[in-house]
Amino acid sequence: MEDESNQKNDKNTTHANVSAMKMVGLQEEHDDVESKTADKAAEGLRQGALSAINSVAIDTQTLREQVEHFDGPRSHPDCLRLEEELTRLLLRLDAVDSFGLDEVRAERRKAVAAVQSAINLLGASCAPDDRSLALVAVEGDVAQLKTPSDDSKENERS
Repeated sequence: MEDESNQKNDKNTTHANVSAMKMVGLQEEHDDVESKTADKAAEGLRQGALSAINSVAIDTQTLREQVEHFDGPRSHPDCLRLEEELTRLLLRLDAVDSFGLDEVRAERRKAVAAVQSAINLLGASCAPDDRSLALVAVEGDVAQLKTPSDDSKENERS
């Protein structure tokens, strides 16, 4: 009788162990699926961020080529348009979330540097126009500023 009771207990224990093992296996399988889903989602976010950065990089190169061929005053509509478009590219890069990924941060940093470089080149390419001020002389602590149009008025008086 005691043997039968032990056998029943052994069967119940075995059944419980098998059930527990199945549950653990199912939980591990569930965790695995969740992990794979999270990995896919993270990869999708990474790819999306890198794609957005790449799009800005392509646009930056196109605008940089236009900047390199620009020759005109700062007030010229093309100079103003290029400056605005480059600024918009910086705003697009600001909107890209790195999700804490170093790779995305590094790519965004490179893209920002490329846009800044194009902006700096544009600033150097745009000639000052007639409305800009020119430093004429410094006497003591007082700087005398006048516009190029002041020069023409002065020449008329002479």
